[in-house]
Amino acid sequence: MSHILLLLDHKTNRTLLSGWLEQRYNVIIAEQGTVPMTPFDLCLIDGPALDRLWKDVRLRKTVEDPAFLPVMLITSNREAELLTRHLWKTVDELIRIPIEKLELQARVEMLLRTRQLSQDLKLRNEDLESFFHAMTHDLRAPLRAIKGFTQLLQEDETSQIGEQGQQDLEQILSASAQMEEIISGLVAFARVERSNRQMQLVSLESIVHTCLQQLQLEIRQRHAQVIVGENLPDVQGSTILLTLTVTNLLSNALKFMPPDRRPIIEIRATTAEQMCRLEVTDNGIGISSEDQLRLFQPFMQLHGIEVYEGVGLGLATVRKAVELMGGRIGVTSTPEKGSTFWLELHGGE
Repeated sequence: MSHILLLLDHKTNRTLLSGWLEQRYNVIIAEQGTVPMTPFDLCLIDGPALDRLWKDVRLRKTVEDPAFLPVMLITSNREAELLTRHLWKTVDELIRIPIEKLELQARVEMLLRTRQLSQDLKLRNEDLESFFHAMTHDLRAPLRAIKGFTQLLQEDETSQIGEQGQQDLEQILSASAQMEEIISGLVAFARVERSNRQMQLVSLESIVHTCLQQLQLEIRQRHAQVIVGENLPDVQGSTILLTLTVTNLLSNALKFMPPDRRPIIEIRATTAEQMCRLEVTDNGIGISSEDQLRLFQPFMQLHGIEVYEGVGLGLATVRKAVELMGGRIGVTSTPEKGSTFWLELHGGE
């Protein structure tokens, strides 16, 4: 049986609703001024209680995420107008006084059904996550054995194997390394979904500096020139997801470059209408217009692993990270001349 929490300052309404709801549900009546830690499936709240307890209610909803914890506001027309600042981030449904029992029951049942569906989905996702971790662990164990025995053969049986045998062993090691990269890419792709999605004010300047530090060795090896625009703004985002995104875009800009060309990479940002647009421009091999349409799909390799290493999960992971932050990502490019990858996020407020 579902549990319904009543956060109603109005005593008459609390008594009437409690008596009616107890016929179908377990009813929890909170002490005035508190949101109990007792588990519940739906909260009915009135205007005065919402005005005092909206932070606590919002916190409980956040703790339950990704499961849906519905909150229904019982209010008069006048109260609804006064409570606008709390409504849209705290309340999921609104019903006005006087209340029709049939309408209230229908809305309560819909919210409870949505709550149950979200809990079922959460459990299925947890089961899939457990299976995924077990699968990747089981794949890595034999892979380590293959690599280990192959290296032993290279070291101890060189004279017995011959030149063709050595080449075969190198192919085995190369295939093992590719498989290991695929597994790592899958893990990274799945991990993005579980990353902390609490948006906060993040300094793009700090993120770019951190990413360039991480890629310093590769930048020196390629003799790359990196130009960073001035006054990169703050954005609403996640430090972890933004670092992953920018690192991946910069790494690709260094990688997808003709071997005889010095990489020139420019990072700049603009702000308009409360949105920030970050652009990473390179002078690399470029991407055809047909390929641009499928570039952000998983396992999309446009140039072949024999030319540029990779498993085709990097940009799919980037797209997923940007969308989780409520943003957009895209690319403009000309073959043989270079590309500009851009992403848009809400600017700092």
